Amino acid sequence: MSITYGEIKKWIKEFLVAMRIFSLTLALGATNIGILAAYRNGSMEDPGSWRTILLIALITIAGLASQAGANMINDFFEGSFKYKSPTTKLYRFIGQDRTVFDIFVFLSGLAFLGLAALIGIYLIYLTDWKMFLIGIIGIIGSYAYTGEPFVYKTRGLGVILSFFLMGPLMLLGAYYPFSGELSWDPIILGLPISLIVPAMMLSNEMRDFKRDTRLSMGTLSTIIGSRASLILFDILVFGSFLLSILYVILKIYPVQSLSIVLALPLAIKAHRLVSKFERLSIPWTNRLHLSYLCILSITLLFF
Repeated sequence: MSITYGEIKKWIKEFLVAMRIFSLTLALGATNIGILAAYRNGSMEDPGSWRTILLIALITIAGLASQAGANMINDFFEGSFKYKSPTTKLYRFIGQDRTVFDIFVFLSGLAFLGLAALIGIYLIYLTDWKMFLIGIIGIIGSYAYTGEPFVYKTRGLGVILSFFLMGPLMLLGAYYPFSGELSWDPIILGLPISLIVPAMMLSNEMRDFKRDTRLSMGTLSTIIGSRASLILFDILVFGSFLLSILYVILKIYPVQSLSIVLALPLAIKAHRLVSKFERLSIPWTNRLHLSYLCILSITLLFF
């Protein structure tokens, strides 16, 4: 049976949707700032060497693979798929009827987590058992977001643990291979942008707030209510700007980092969309994170 170009194109398109490729800036932000922390405090030996460049690439790929795996497993288990399956025939898989594409998404998610684990093994070889603890917590946390039997998203923990896993933990995981020691430096340096990670998760929950409330999903937003969720979103988003300004005053960030305020209109737009439970709240919060990341990375690297 021949496969047409159109079918291949549709598979690739829906695969990228399941991966939520634009949201991968969250992992990119954590790994990038963690690496920059090592560069700025002198923990990175010979930044221009091929060994250092390879290590930077592997850490970045591991972070991206970890989030991509979590995204795909989330789509598989959540029950309301973000993608449109290009296949129709159903097969019994993990207790439910699934299409071939559904199964492919799930196995791809596991493959991404496997890739992150393989890179993690190499990083453990370069360092020690502490790197193993950082990695294993990250892998389990990525799967358990909506993966059976854990599903901590429906226990009101998705927003909270997303901050920990894709904030301090991933920042430290990106920093540790260079320094060989646990430090608050990457966590402090990355704290402002880390606050946008749970804000992104809140925008996701608020988009589905009415559906999740009807189905008693148990997300943080349905537990604390839409009003409190919007207040928390604002605290996280606008708090990240205030914290960045404070960091400039304390000389943690260079004065050029004040240019982060250029991203403030994106934050205001995201707030308006979240308050109206709009689907576009997610891409606008994502744009905010990406803009924040670009400005912060440039100023931390060159100033």
